[in-house]
Amino acid sequence: MRRGTRTILENYNLDIESGECVLLIGENGSGKSTLIEAIAGILPIQSGNIVLKRPFGLTLQSGGFNGDEMVNERLEFAAQATGVMEQNVLQHWNLSHRGQDRIGHLSGGLHRRLSVIQGLLPAYGEQERICLLDEPSEGLDEESVQTLMSDISSLRARGHSFLIATHDNRLRECATRLQVLDGEASKNEPTIEAGDAPLFANIAPTLNVTKWSTTIDRRTMWPLLSRGVPLIGSILILYALLGKDIGTLVLVPAFLAAIPSLSSLHHSKDSRSGDWWQAMGGRLFSVSPLSILLIFIAPILTATIFGVQHDALIWMMIGLPFIAIHLASGAIHELAMKMPRTEAQYTPLLSLVLIWPLLIATDAVSECIGTEICTSPWASIAIATSIPLIIWFGLPILHPRTGSN
Repeated sequence: MRRGTRTILENYNLDIESGECVLLIGENGSGKSTLIEAIAGILPIQSGNIVLKRPFGLTLQSGGFNGDEMVNERLEFAAQATGVMEQNVLQHWNLSHRGQDRIGHLSGGLHRRLSVIQGLLPAYGEQERICLLDEPSEGLDEESVQTLMSDISSLRARGHSFLIATHDNRLRECATRLQVLDGEASKNEPTIEAGDAPLFANIAPTLNVTKWSTTIDRRTMWPLLSRGVPLIGSILILYALLGKDIGTLVLVPAFLAAIPSLSSLHHSKDSRSGDWWQAMGGRLFSVSPLSILLIFIAPILTATIFGVQHDALIWMMIGLPFIAIHLASGAIHELAMKMPRTEAQYTPLLSLVLIWPLLIATDAVSECIGTEICTSPWASIAIATSIPLIIWFGLPILHPRTGSN
């Protein structure tokens, strides 16, 4: 397993049995977080395989949720994804008074407490699960650390397993094994007493990425900001520069509205919430109905504002290539997000390929601008639509594979 050009882990084997709590110990940079994220299916590995049964619990160092979510919403999505019927877990962790607050408004300690709850949630169910916790005690107050350790002890007795990356020696009190990444493993005798951990019924796990993204869309109005503003802004600029003589630039506003990243991909960048969904087995490619509507009506809206002579049916259908461009652009951004270093990739440069269907669509309507007689544009519209659709369908084969898939 590599981080950049450096090999972090090589020839590494780790088995965790039911009821075990394994602590990963090592210096900074030794690969503790890398191992956790590789097991969770977030990071690709060069060889080998990982056997991990979903659903499982996951606490990431950065949280794993969007700041515009409500606390109760986050736990509802996490409970559905991990297959438990959650009830009053916030009260158990003394966080019920913040249930209706946005996560972004929580203090650092409360934010961390919520991340730990999310990681432990599947183990509160009746069916045996494994929880992967990356520095769970970091930022917690003493009372919360004691709750964490006593819950782990209680949940171990029910058959649940834990893999914890930590520097905190206090967590040795609940560990059954100490695993040094660059050394030997040693058995450990837990000393913490079992607490009264919650017990929830299990349900069928469901991943609802679309509902998650749509909920944040309504709260932040991101589709209007990311697509409506470029659409209206470009129309106003073109009108100020060209007046009614827009000519073949009439489709540029639709193109600018189609290119921005999908809402779900945008929301997933906050505190690595997308990594959490990816680990749970969800795909972040979620299409917003409002975005589709804005893109679809963009060509005929622009033509109407500029007084371009047009056939209503043709100009409505001209929206189809731009919906396809929107899907292809989303696939390109999704591929970029799945790379090991998201912001360092050149994958978004593939978006330049989408200028090709724009030019084909422009050519399809150019003969119809300013004249009552024009040849049928249906073939060009079909070609302009099919090119980005091929990109949309084809790019997932380039996604990096992880050991768990």
